[in-house]
Amino acid sequence: MVDVSIILVSYNTEALTRECLKSVMEKTQGLTYDIWVVDNNSSDNSCEMIKKEFPQVRLIENKENKGFGAANNQAIKQSNAKYVFLLNTDTLLINNAIKILFDYMEENPQIGACGGNLYDANGRHVHCYGHYKTFTSKMVKTFKLGAFFPKEKAINEDKGENERDEFKEVDIIVGANLMMRKCVLDEVGIFDEEFFLYDEETELQFRIKKAGYKIMLNPSSKIAHLEGKSTKNRAVSRAHKMESEILCYKKCYGTKKLGLYKWICCLPNLPRFFAHPQIIGKAFKTIIKM
Repeated sequence: MVDVSIILVSYNTEALTRECLKSVMEKTQGLTYDIWVVDNNSSDNSCEMIKKEFPQVRLIENKENKGFGAANNQAIKQSNAKYVFLLNTDTLLINNAIKILFDYMEENPQIGACGGNLYDANGRHVHCYGHYKTFTSKMVKTFKLGAFFPKEKAINEDKGENERDEFKEVDIIVGANLMMRKCVLDEVGIFDEEFFLYDEETELQFRIKKAGYKIMLNPSSKIAHLEGKSTKNRAVSRAHKMESEILCYKKCYGTKKLGLYKWICCLPNLPRFFAHPQIIGKAFKTIIKM
């Protein structure tokens, strides 16, 4: 058994994946680990590059794009590590980030998942944690009701960038750098594969927290996140986000107020959807089918 399985999901990010793998191997010391790359049917040279330049990496080649959660599940199921660490291909380790998180988890058995601070290419803090979206918080954000709901307003205004470098309990660590205890995943389950992209880590961490474990942010672990570099079609991405947000609400909170929640999610996106006719049908099918 190794200490940590480091898992990357790749999709047409050959250059980014190369640099990410280099940074993992250069920065990670003081623990045993293996590296898995699950490729979601890239049309670039990603798989050939990995085989040639990183023969030690365990490569899983999919014949179709299975999405983020399902691809991670493939590696999680085969891993015999004590922890799994999910890492985006558009990241670079700044320090011995994985060992820092590993030690933190070893010292705190009540923690089910944790992650570190994320930075952009210029060293500025970027989004690394988040909050659950409740019906009330969504209403407050969409209809600008913050004056009446100060708690929800504060949550909505929190960008999740941890600029004060605080060790703190959070709802969600972003999937770009997420370490999870394998025995906890055995208890609560792995990613729900009904999600294709976005919010799958939110729903999974909701289950982890519901089971009584903490989700913690450790700012001593530092990783650069070249956010968005692996997502090119913004309109399709927004449609996926809306679909996943509605599905996540349903999975976490059930069907109470779900109909209203769907329309509240749709309203801010309507101008963007009408600018891209190819996704209007998908958006409205999402509203109707859930």
